[in-house]
Amino acid sequence: MPGEEKTEKATPKKRRDAREKEGQVLQSKEIVTTVSILGTFASMAVLSTYMFGMLTKTVTEDIEAVGDEFVNEISTYTNVFVRAAVDCALIILPVVAIISFISVISVIVQTKGLFTMKPLKPKFSKLNPINGIKKMFSMQAIVGILKGIIELAAVIFVAYGQIESRMIEIVSLVDTEPIYAVTYIANTIFTIVMLLCIIFVFVSAGDYLFQWWQFEKNLKMSKQEVKDEYKQMEGDPQIKGKIKQKQREMAQQRMMEQVPGADVVVRNPTHYAVALKYDVETFTMQAPVVVAKGQDALALKIIKIAEEHGVYITENRALARELYETVDVGRMIPPTMFNIVATILTEMYNAKGMTVNVPEKALKEQQERMRHGGT
Repeated sequence: MPGEEKTEKATPKKRRDAREKEGQVLQSKEIVTTVSILGTFASMAVLSTYMFGMLTKTVTEDIEAVGDEFVNEISTYTNVFVRAAVDCALIILPVVAIISFISVISVIVQTKGLFTMKPLKPKFSKLNPINGIKKMFSMQAIVGILKGIIELAAVIFVAYGQIESRMIEIVSLVDTEPIYAVTYIANTIFTIVMLLCIIFVFVSAGDYLFQWWQFEKNLKMSKQEVKDEYKQMEGDPQIKGKIKQKQREMAQQRMMEQVPGADVVVRNPTHYAVALKYDVETFTMQAPVVVAKGQDALALKIIKIAEEHGVYITENRALARELYETVDVGRMIPPTMFNIVATILTEMYNAKGMTVNVPEKALKEQQERMRHGGT
């Protein structure tokens, strides 16, 4: 129902559809930012020797080129620009490559390798000013503002604390060697960044928990949605019930078609009816077979069909009930019932004035074979 409260956890199908069809995944941008910052300064620390060597080489070459003759032509400016671009690329590109790799890996880990353009598709609902106002005052926006305030406060607090505690050393750098001054400033910046990263790790952890809560909340379903999904996956119970009913009716119809060819129907007297068939003349059957059985109304129907086709009917309450409960349609009777069924078959042939008797000896032989796994 529209407006029904969503209180149920998302089903596996709902999660799969949200991921594959809508591109919705649990992801925290703060984690990507924090990992990228850590990767940036870690790579700079690892590649500092290489970067400093390349920078020194470039500066040295530029200083040595000061005394060279300068030709005021476009090709000269082009060569200077190209050489400067190449030198900058050789210094910066390794760091950029490492940062890009780390950022991509952090996204892949969170999204589990999902790549989709669906979130980038334009949605006209985003142009609705009312929806825009709602987003401005949503929980997501409020949390984003809080994260920004915390991060800005952390930057100011850490940077001010580190610079204020090192003010004397920073002032004294004027009288030191340039290389020492650069090293000291680099160490100071690195310390500030590491402290900020520690704070950002906690902010990222908090943001990830919030994004998880928000993600689960957005995926929640109403009870009606769960029922509708179950119907789609398993089929409408009413339709399944009708199909099963139709199958039962077809099975009963096939079963009723076997009643006219039965030899005897055992009844009790109206509650149970079991039709048996046994080809005694050719003796191709190992034992009598239940071709139809029923209870109450179905039993009366079996009896009626048997009467219409002249099938021998006998009343034996205990046998009828036992056959109904223990022997399925299409199955042979168990050896424990051979003697009593043989007696009934003999009565049937005698009642019809037939001279063929049930071969009791043959039945006993069959019984022995069944006992030894002859079936």
